[in-house]
Amino acid sequence: DYHRWTPFHPEALKLLLDELVTGAGVEVLFFTRLVDVLSEANQVNFVVLHNIGGIQAYRARAFIDCTGDAELAFRAGAKTVTNPHFMPGTLCSLHTGVDWDRFDKGRERSQIFKAVADGFFSQPDRHVPGLSRSHHHLAYLNAGHLFGHDALDPRQLSAAMIRGRRLIQEYVAFYRKYMPGCENMHVAVTAALLGVRETRRIVGEYTLCFDDYAARRQFPDQIGVFNKFVDIHVRDCSDAEYERFLKEKDDIGRLQPGECFGIPYRILVPRGWRNLWVAGRCNSSDERVHGSIRVMPAASMMGQAAGTAAWLAIRQGRPAFDIDIPALIAELRRQGAYLPQS
Repeated sequence: DYHRWTPFHPEALKLLLDELVTGAGVEVLFFTRLVDVLSEANQVNFVVLHNIGGIQAYRARAFIDCTGDAELAFRAGAKTVTNPHFMPGTLCSLHTGVDWDRFDKGRERSQIFKAVADGFFSQPDRHVPGLSRSHHHLAYLNAGHLFGHDALDPRQLSAAMIRGRRLIQEYVAFYRKYMPGCENMHVAVTAALLGVRETRRIVGEYTLCFDDYAARRQFPDQIGVFNKFVDIHVRDCSDAEYERFLKEKDDIGRLQPGECFGIPYRILVPRGWRNLWVAGRCNSSDERVHGSIRVMPAASMMGQAAGTAAWLAIRQGRPAFDIDIPALIAELRRQGAYLPQS
């Protein structure tokens, strides 16, 4: 069945991820940015990084781009696409002081509409995922679209962070005034990174499209199955855009309980590249399917598959676009992946 939220404790997750990578012998370099990529004949040879230690070049046999923006793939020279009508981002936040016994999630949407009609907000944005319980006394807020800010432009990205923090304060004021149980709500922390929904996508060995979604298509090389609706957020505050969002979310091809579509391995491989993979929202998909698979559960499946595929490609001496698919599927199933294809 489709569940809207799966709450988790972010600090506990950080500790768990630290344990997983250090336990596997992974060297982690925090506070490190990609500067350049050296590639030749559709093969990445070096990545150039910068951190407190200066500029360094790293050579490897396999590279996985998990930047979300296809930054490594783009700098390597792989073909990418962007949508001129990109979805806006949101700066998310955690809050304390919500009385969950009195808070009624069912009233949230109508109260948002009332506040918009009252002229309460600086922008009349009716598409608000809203407030959800994160862990015991913590509330998670996903609200405040940052319209017109291109996350591939550093100045616009910085302006979006400033605007996002201001919007969070607006929403805190809204919840205190309009939603019983939120009178003592306070900001615990705002996210360190903007919640970006859409920037670049690669052109892969296959492009997953809406027809695949609508047909609930399964693939021999699928590395996961998924069932989230097409979730393309409003691009402005107009009535027409809000109606478009609701129609896509509720009426167009929404999957029923037990239905799913496959995520093929090929959407993780830039077309023709030998030792490069991507995982996350920079996968090879069309605009509508991207609205479904851009989120964390699908990204996690892609990351597991890309890492496993890179290991397998090195072990077998085969390029990313021609790995042993049955061996990949068998290994993912051994790891616990649900892959119903025959």
